[in-house]
Amino acid sequence: MESNQNSYKIVIVGASGVGKTSLVQRLIEDSFYFDNSPTIGVEFKCFECKHGSETIKLNIWDTAGQEKFRSVSKAYFRNAVGALLVFSFTDRASFDALDSWMNDIQNLCPQNSLVYLIGNKIDLSEERVISQNEAENFAKRHSLEFFETSAFTSTNVNETFVRLAGNIHEKVKAGVIQSPTLQLKAQLSLIKDSQAQPQKQQQGCC
Repeated sequence: MESNQNSYKIVIVGASGVGKTSLVQRLIEDSFYFDNSPTIGVEFKCFECKHGSETIKLNIWDTAGQEKFRSVSKAYFRNAVGALLVFSFTDRASFDALDSWMNDIQNLCPQNSLVYLIGNKIDLSEERVISQNEAENFAKRHSLEFFETSAFTSTNVNETFVRLAGNIHEKVKAGVIQSPTLQLKAQLSLIKDSQAQPQKQQQGCC
């Protein structure tokens, strides 16, 4: 059984229709569905990968991008040590909404959580309305790593999640990111140690 120390929560955020669910389906099932309906609330999946000799588990929370579900989605940002901020190269509005989503991540996720900017649907080159330069400038402004992906062709999908998992793990080990899982384990260990110590007998009054 793998240690919970290597298990990390991440969220996938961005406007509705950018392909967040399709990215997760490609990662987990290596499949693509043309008839995906909008996510309601959140969906949860697990992904495991190797990082050196260690196995890392990502608990992936795929959040709804529709405005009417946004308050529900934001409740799941808590304790997420990583986030994929997704837009579609074919949708100007999804790119314009990135600042708002980034603000949610900064306000709701733990400090120093690792965020990647994901430009999806690069296979639809004839429909592209966002330039690579625009996306790179946004990434630089917010100090984010930037990846171009296609859930349809699987381009960079697995590589992005594996890189995120490895980088989160290294930053947690270095103490840059405070993992809620490790914090809870440390707290439980302290409680267990204190309970194991023999309590001094209280002296009664004569």
